[in-house]
Amino acid sequence: MPPPTVLAMALSVLASLTLFGMPTGLLVAAVAAPMAAKVVGRLESSAVRRRRNRIASQLPGAIDLLIAVLDAGRPPVDAFTLVARAASDPLGAELALIAGRLSVAGDEQSVWEGMGTKAEFAALGRSFRRAGRSGMPVGRILGRLADELRRERRTNSQERARSVAVMTAAPLGVCFLPAFFLVGIVPTIFGAFLALPL
Repeated sequence: MPPPTVLAMALSVLASLTLFGMPTGLLVAAVAAPMAAKVVGRLESSAVRRRRNRIASQLPGAIDLLIAVLDAGRPPVDAFTLVARAASDPLGAELALIAGRLSVAGDEQSVWEGMGTKAEFAALGRSFRRAGRSGMPVGRILGRLADELRRERRTNSQERARSVAVMTAAPLGVCFLPAFFLVGIVPTIFGAFLALPL
């Protein structure tokens, strides 16, 4: 199977040529194909989203473990190896890859820069780079990062809870409307009819 972006571009070119004919269809395809590739490229599957959310939820605890191992005087490669064994997948597998790169690379800075290619680990790589440049203890910088990630996760959870409350307001209103009509309005109308002189 071709990648989704290539498939989206091919389908947009085919649709443009089919709908508009040869000369105009090529012009429309020249605009539509890159736009389709950009839109499809931004979409992510539910499996990718679940994996990213699991890593985000596990990362603050893993950073705490990294701090403990680094404060014990172990080098970063050992810290990542030990935490990768302790963490469950998918985070454990990602940390094992970082440990493997650290054991092979001659320069740790290149590994920290390479962590920026994955959004989940970009802040972690920046923290190690900052500690290397400034000479600050890496544990202090990583502690701030773990606190920030926890705060961000808590804020995201609260926002999701608020959005669920907003989305459920309309269906609940629709459910309660018939009951309100039967309990509040029908007896009033029925009472008014009974009170009329015949």
